[in-house]
Amino acid sequence: MRPSSRSFAWCLLLLAMACSPPAPAVEASWPLPQSELFSQAFGPGFTVTPPDGPIQLSGLEIGKLAVPSGRIVACDPFICDGIEAFGRRLPAGKFPVQLAMAQLPHDERVAFARILFADRPAVRWEMALRPGQTLQDLRPGYIHGYGVDTGTGAFMDAATRTAYLAATADEAATMRLVDALSDAPVGSRAWLLRPYGHANVAMFSSGFGDGLYASYFGLDSAGRVVALVTDFGVVEWRAGK
Repeated sequence: MRPSSRSFAWCLLLLAMACSPPAPAVEASWPLPQSELFSQAFGPGFTVTPPDGPIQLSGLEIGKLAVPSGRIVACDPFICDGIEAFGRRLPAGKFPVQLAMAQLPHDERVAFARILFADRPAVRWEMALRPGQTLQDLRPGYIHGYGVDTGTGAFMDAATRTAYLAATADEAATMRLVDALSDAPVGSRAWLLRPYGHANVAMFSSGFGDGLYASYFGLDSAGRVVALVTDFGVVEWRAGK
């Protein structure tokens, strides 16, 4: 965990969260398979119709993430010290980070965050695991994921984390980061890409806030990773499976 002086800072960030406006979409029936949802959510406009009412989804690219080592850490950026990178090796390079925005009746939230490694269709999805984790460990309905306590998620390369932790170790640096996120686009859907060392960190609002969130690798027909998606629980696709 990060130093306790961060608690006040991220409370200020949570207080800054607010609501925002609508986006156009194309309707799809419910239940929706995971593969279709994860692919369509990042398009120009897509509507799912769960029992509690329609959710409009649309994609937004927020910039490119530098991935020098090919090992990704997904975490709450304010409490990421002990979070290991996923076990699967990924391509090195710079890749688009995209958010799938969910337009709700009186609100807008980040439903999914994605790193797009290749513009090829994913034919299957598998839960992203850290070393020592297995799917056999899980009881039905449970997930491996990362905990969020500050309403914020992040992607970073494992090689960037040392520079990031050093740069944000004191309270003043934490407050500057909180201010930058608070000034980012619109309250409940803030995002930020910030340089650290020779790479950068992508940060974004996490759905409705705190929780435990799983990530998934999308694989093409040859078994190569084309995307990494974090699901923030806004669209409960598991209930429809």
